[in-house]
Order: sequence, then C-alpha cells, then structure tokens
Amino acid sequence: MPSPIFSHLLGTLALIGMFFSIAIFMNFIGRISYLEAQKARLSEIAESVAREIVEIVSVHTLGEGGFTYMNLNIPQTIGSSGYTIQLEEGGENRIIVRVYLQTYDVIRVVVVPNFGEGNVRVIDGEYEERGLIYSYRLNVPCNNPVVIVKRAVVNNQVIYYIALGRRG
Repeated sequence: MPSPIFSHLLGTLALIGMFFSIAIFMNFIGRISYLEAQKARLSEIAESVAREIVEIVSVHTLGEGGFTYMNLNIPQTIGSSGYTIQLEEGGENRIIVRVYLQTYDVIRVVVVPNFGEGNVRVIDGEYEERGLIYSYRLNVPCNNPVVIVKRAVVNNQVIYYIALGRRG
C-alpha cells in the first residue's frame, strides 16, 4: 500500500500541472484575441487614412490651389502602442497606405483617387512648410496629424503630391 505522503504529493503535483496547463492555454487564447483586435484597429486606421486622401485630392483638384491640408482623425495610440503610417506608390494614380506597429504585421490599402487631370504621386523626402512637417511617413503619436496635397507642374504636367504630416 502506497504511503499517504506520496499519494498526496503526486495529487498536488498533478493539480499544479493542470493549473499551469490551463493558464498557458488561456494566455495563448488571450494573445490571439489581442492580435486580432490590433489587426482590426490597424485596418480601420488604414481605411480612414485612405478615405481622407481621396477626399482631400478631390477637394484640392476642385479648388486649383497649390497647397491643401486636412486634419487626420486617427487615434494617437493602439493599445497604448505607437504606430506608423506610410504611403507608397502602387502604380499610376494608386497609393498604398501601410499602417503598422513596431511588433506586428502590416495592413495595406490601395487608394485610387478620383479626379479630373494630373497624376497623384507620393512625396519623396521630408519638408517643412507653413508650420507643418511632412513626408511619406508619419509616426504616431504626434501633434495634430494632417494629410497634405501639394500641386506642382513638372514638364508641363500637373502632379499632385500626397504627404502625411504634423504641426511643427
């Protein structure tokens, strides 16, 4: 007949092992849910930025101005983490909006602005004008994020440069 001490010890170890197994499983499920929520938030931000770009290009081309900007209504953090929005060219009059966290995947949305004449391009480099600092990339959180359209004529062709920026 086994000793009661050994039976008690084996039973206690089995219960502790089951507790840790359940805790690890629940932690894994929680992490998967957290990552799915982050992915959904990034997707919403990418869609929002894409809509703002289409809107500002339309407004800018109607007004024939040289420089137009509009505030971006985006959250400053995602789950207490900063993120980056980046614009890339995806072909003629197509812009790819990439939103990503430092430790998570990238969400891409292709934007095709609807306007009358001229090509839409992503600005190259970083510039400062009218109290705004802008480029093709925006690190959030930042002060008053904006989306910018700048009109230029190159070789008798109208080009609309898109940029993301912040107030300096």
